[in-house]
Amino acid sequence: MHAWESIQKVLDYVEDNLAQSHSPKELSKIAALSPFYFQRLFTRLVKRPANEYVKMRRLARACETLEDKSKHILDIVLEHGFNSHEHFTKTFKGAFGITPEEYRNNPVHLNQIMKPDLLLDYTMIDENVPLITDSIVLEISRKTIDIPEHYIGYCAPVSVSEQAPLGETTGIDVPGLLWDKFHKQKSSIKGLEHDCIEFAASSFGDYEDGTFNYFVGASAIPGTTAYDDFVIWELPAA
Repeated sequence: MHAWESIQKVLDYVEDNLAQSHSPKELSKIAALSPFYFQRLFTRLVKRPANEYVKMRRLARACETLEDKSKHILDIVLEHGFNSHEHFTKTFKGAFGITPEEYRNNPVHLNQIMKPDLLLDYTMIDENVPLITDSIVLEISRKTIDIPEHYIGYCAPVSVSEQAPLGETTGIDVPGLLWDKFHKQKSSIKGLEHDCIEFAASSFGDYEDGTFNYFVGASAIPGTTAYDDFVIWELPAA
């Protein structure tokens, strides 16, 4: 068994037993590794210590349940392994910047820690050869664009520190909010192609401010110009 497989075994176990307490020593036994080596390997592969990972996965699961307003928050707290309402609220706000009650009353996209599939870090994805993992199909293909393509939508600066690679950070999901804004207006946007293709892109922003620019939109009819707070994004021939 490869070392990463031992950690994946622990991740699978934690996911099935999130409400239970898990000490690093107990988890190291599942991995069949010494506690010291387990802690170092887990942190290196998962990008955070085991205790913090378990806490963040509990929060992610709790977020799903919070949307069901028929459930009392205290029941959700106990169901997902938190000691008290106060502890849950403090942990939730520390991760996302809002309280559970604020999220329940006004749900927004949140960056949540996802269960990683460590196999993907050790799998080479060949061009035009689909890879299926966790019911998701990943495929890389190459496309040559002879004529520039144009898209209309919204663009906003996003903090690099708050938008680390997917599943590695918490907080408000700014790109997700942009998509919400776009989809609410999509039916009334002027210049969209029929059966338009939705598109997202990131580009360099203000280095000193630690931001990058994120655009969301859909394919536009040639000649469409920007209006109101919509912008035109050009994908150049390449």
